[in-house]
Amino acid sequence: MGITTIGLNTIRGLVGSPQPTIPTHMAIGSGTTAFNVTDTTLEKENDRNTLTSYDMSTAKTVTYISDFSSSQLSGLDVSEFGLMNAATNGSLFHREVIGNLSFAGDRELKIQTSFRYSGA
Repeated sequence: MGITTIGLNTIRGLVGSPQPTIPTHMAIGSGTTAFNVTDTTLEKENDRNTLTSYDMSTAKTVTYISDFSSSQLSGLDVSEFGLMNAATNGSLFHREVIGNLSFAGDRELKIQTSFRYSGA
């Protein structure tokens, strides 16, 4: 899992700013290029949804959850996803490249990505 430079700066902003720009959306795409901390977008974004929920029930961990319907996924190949801070454009907080998943309109997708924070 990789947190981008923007993501790390957002975490810093949570401590140092009264109004940080936090992740609000999950994007999916079909890019396959390896993660780089300087990534600012998905390689090839196909869709984006508002996060379904956040889970902070585990100490020092936050889990971001997003759901994609079978109609949204129909005909798509998904091989990357990432957290964004806006419905369109915005900044990429996190990006993950995964094995390709092909959708024919008969399956839904729930993405859960967790971050564990700990002190040194």
